[in-house]
Amino acid sequence: MNISQMNAITAHTLPANTNIKNTETEDHFSKDMKQTQETSAAKKDTPNIWRELSEKYDITNASFEDLNAISTALYEAGQISLREHAGFTFDFNRATESLKQHATGISPHFTMYATQANEWGNRNWIEEFQARADRAFQYGNIIGHHTNNNLTAILQKLKL
Repeated sequence: MNISQMNAITAHTLPANTNIKNTETEDHFSKDMKQTQETSAAKKDTPNIWRELSEKYDITNASFEDLNAISTALYEAGQISLREHAGFTFDFNRATESLKQHATGISPHFTMYATQANEWGNRNWIEEFQARADRAFQYGNIIGHHTNNNLTAILQKLKL
């Protein structure tokens, strides 16, 4: 390729005193700020949520539905993050069944859980998340290890 000439490119800039207002962005920002302030106020009003949940549920002998209810209550009270809520409510039963349906060579006894449930489907969720953390560490999954240790610590606050 032979380049024999260059064309000048004119830069288009706005004068320094130009004031551009994006009211749509400002409206969204204002709504987000208001929601954050309301969430902070809700946090201040719910210091007893931990005691109430620990009296209602036994986290060492709870169903997955109980864990979901606990997690939802804590999330709605602003006591845990959305990421923590997702960690508690990810359904290993459904994931296991999906793997069994779509992948070949998986044993019918395969489970993604790290601990056994009792005959009613209840399990000790503190032990479950600690076992998940240990398993993640054994596989070199430091992020999974840290995440599950954090979830374990949250559940330990629910023990009476």
